[in-house]
Amino acid sequence: MTQSPARAGVPPDALELLSEKGSAERALTAALASFQEQVQAVPSLDLAAVVEAAKPAFSSGIAFSAQLVDVRGRHKLRVIVMHAGGAEVTSEEWADEVDDLLQAAGWMLAMLLGIPLAKQARPVEAEIAEAECLAVVGVPDASAGPEPSKKEDAAPVVDLDVALEPLTPQEIEATHQRILALPQASRQALTKAFREHFQVPRNARSIGDRITQHQHAAFIDHFLEECEEQSLDGAAAPAEP
Repeated sequence: MTQSPARAGVPPDALELLSEKGSAERALTAALASFQEQVQAVPSLDLAAVVEAAKPAFSSGIAFSAQLVDVRGRHKLRVIVMHAGGAEVTSEEWADEVDDLLQAAGWMLAMLLGIPLAKQARPVEAEIAEAECLAVVGVPDASAGPEPSKKEDAAPVVDLDVALEPLTPQEIEATHQRILALPQASRQALTKAFREHFQVPRNARSIGDRITQHQHAAFIDHFLEECEEQSLDGAAAPAEP
């Protein structure tokens, strides 16, 4: 006969703590969801601008701290978002790897709270490059003209406003399924790359609950595309004698 955890030797106070932790995490999630429904995009990721946009979250029991923590003689910038219920989420970055601590703290706080960045005007050079690409596409007999500029091969401009938008539950589930369908070696490589790129703490057991925004899905899509290209290149390469 199966015994309950209490009868299996788990102290009642431990069960109570687990229950409280689950309730605290749900309360934080609910507060963040309510805040993200009304949050306005920020004009910049400077800490002051992000804090101003985060005021509705503060009034619902959310607070944050930004501090420099000494780790064996090296400093880390640590930003913690806390809820009155007791739950918290954390983001960390090596202080000597960022140019502006306030800018970095603002970016990390925006990531944790889900605050989007407003669309900004692009440099004139970018607009000229786009116009050149459109001109090449618009010529009826483009094949007879000169080859398109190499600028067409450049990586697309990342829209940070869209990148910080939350994924729907259906999009998150679809992304999880794509990851689970990978071979074990590819899945491990993706997990490692994701952790390094988004600074996932080492004590996080999985990246599954970190896939919450469009930038996360875009990173995974790009990784999977590269895997497919490498597989095709390997299959097309002739066997050596």
